[in-house]
Amino acid sequence: MDNIRKAYADASVGQVHYRYVEANNGIPIVFFHRAPATSISFVPIMELMAGERPLYAFDGPGFGNSFDPPEDTTMENFGRWMLEAMDDIGIDEFHIFAHHSGTHYGTEMAAICPSRIKSLMLNGIAYLTSKERVEQASKVKKPVIPDATGEYLASTCKMIQILFPEFDPDLVHNEMIGALQSHFSRHKSFRAIWKQDYPSILAKVSCPVLATCAENEVWRFCFERVFRDRPDAKRVILGPSKFCTPELDAHRTVDVIREFLAEVEGASKARTQK
Repeated sequence: MDNIRKAYADASVGQVHYRYVEANNGIPIVFFHRAPATSISFVPIMELMAGERPLYAFDGPGFGNSFDPPEDTTMENFGRWMLEAMDDIGIDEFHIFAHHSGTHYGTEMAAICPSRIKSLMLNGIAYLTSKERVEQASKVKKPVIPDATGEYLASTCKMIQILFPEFDPDLVHNEMIGALQSHFSRHKSFRAIWKQDYPSILAKVSCPVLATCAENEVWRFCFERVFRDRPDAKRVILGPSKFCTPELDAHRTVDVIREFLAEVEGASKARTQK
């Protein structure tokens, strides 16, 4: 799409790559992707929302063309680096839409800097206990070491196909590129995720929260827990897109985003006029 541009923002430890669509009015939405995808996963949503408000989709640290984070970092650091990127671009107030891995530092950002984040929209929430985090960490396999025959490419392709409800050549291609780009760095993100006590971070968030989930995704089993602790959050179950809601359920996702932001911004406007 011609009006989706690419650029870099500076953070204290490196450059952050992002895609963006300009608009003349409206509070921006910033998008944070799953692993091992990149900001390209949000292109379908950006195409549908182009011109409505400014849109920014970022490659997370260690993914796409963004910087490789240090070893043994934390999700709080991820959140602060992304806030530094917002500062560099000149984005003050914004809404967040975060998907799977992106929910972890998107939520950190909302907890760290509540005055700037107008709402937090989450899709695919790993709302896990400490025991479950340890169990999940043990299940994540290390990337296959590159070999002379290229067998690691086939192994990687086989690994990423569990993310899709059915084979899709375009999705497989994009995910494969993302997996190869993050081959030596994505373990840093996963390590930070399993160290994070996500429920305690979400409890600190004061802005409006939208929690969504694909009906057949991996975190469906813990989705209802969110509303036990955050009964104020709006709850939406999306279609059978497994891990790939931004691409495979883009139209429904955009409808939900529009409806939620109309409520949030309408309520904010009403408070201002009183």
